[in-house]
Amino acid sequence: MRKTIIKISLIALIFGSLTAYSNEVNLKKEAKFSAKIEVDNVKNRQLLFIKNTSGKIIHTEIINLERATPYEFDFSGLENGYYTLEINKDFQIEIKPFTIISGEVIFHKKGEKTIFKPVIRAEKNKIFISKLNFIETSIHISIYYENEIIFTDNVKGDSIIEKIYSLQKEKKGSYKVITIVNDRKYTKEFSL
Repeated sequence: MRKTIIKISLIALIFGSLTAYSNEVNLKKEAKFSAKIEVDNVKNRQLLFIKNTSGKIIHTEIINLERATPYEFDFSGLENGYYTLEINKDFQIEIKPFTIISGEVIFHKKGEKTIFKPVIRAEKNKIFISKLNFIETSIHISIYYENEIIFTDNVKGDSIIEKIYSLQKEKKGSYKVITIVNDRKYTKEFSL
């Protein structure tokens, strides 16, 4: 009887040590790597995107300011490669390119840039469109009334683009303004 208890204890000890070793190996495989991201002047609920080299969004996250600053992000779900991190703010988009190599995140400070979004406002029967433009680009503007295009314009400018469009006061209903700049599309809908 004593030999049986010793054998069972020995087998339990071996299985216990194998299970502990197994758990340790799994923890190493699931190790997370994260990096702190410097984000300035962000508001709660703004969006953070990660895009791959083809521009496809592979991750979206809503910024939660209750978390610590600088913002810490877990990159362990990404494979080795080149990516861009975009922080979509009210009037601008911050773009931070980075590379992942063997679990290490390398940000490319020289490649960082800020794109300013066009600002579209509607007051009474006027549409105001403005955009900061530090690099000379053009902006394509389309205005829709009740889902039918009523006006298009291409505007080129130096440092600031400012345009005002007057709408007919008697045409009440829903309007939509679509602007395309820097290969990005921005939409604003409103009613008169």
